[in-house]
Amino acid sequence: MEEGREGNAQQVRLFYAASVPIERHIKIKGDANPYDPPWEIYFEERLGVKMVHNLQGRRKLLHLWKQQQGICPVCHQKITKVTGWHNHHIIWRSLGGPDYMDNRVQLHPNCHRQVHSQRLNVVKPRPSMGD
Repeated sequence: MEEGREGNAQQVRLFYAASVPIERHIKIKGDANPYDPPWEIYFEERLGVKMVHNLQGRRKLLHLWKQQQGICPVCHQKITKVTGWHNHHIIWRSLGGPDYMDNRVQLHPNCHRQVHSQRLNVVKPRPSMGD
């Protein structure tokens, strides 16, 4: 037993390594090239999955979602857990775009495929005056 800040007794427990869940690394496909535009969507999907699994990444996803007011800039429909989302770089990283939050938007998975297949330009929504 250990005394807390307010003088009350608190129980202290040891942290066991066995209590940490095993998280497997997902291998990158052998012929994938981050500098090749046809592989752009593959690396964006990998980044999205990676972001969901850590606190800092989830904060960034939430920030993007709030910035866009939960709306997909392509179809102007709500982005939810049910519809899903993909993390898209406005200026593709394979074309020299930076990996900054200012260069990212959240899109529905289908909208994301359309953007890449039809080479559509995506504009980051401007924040409203209330934000």
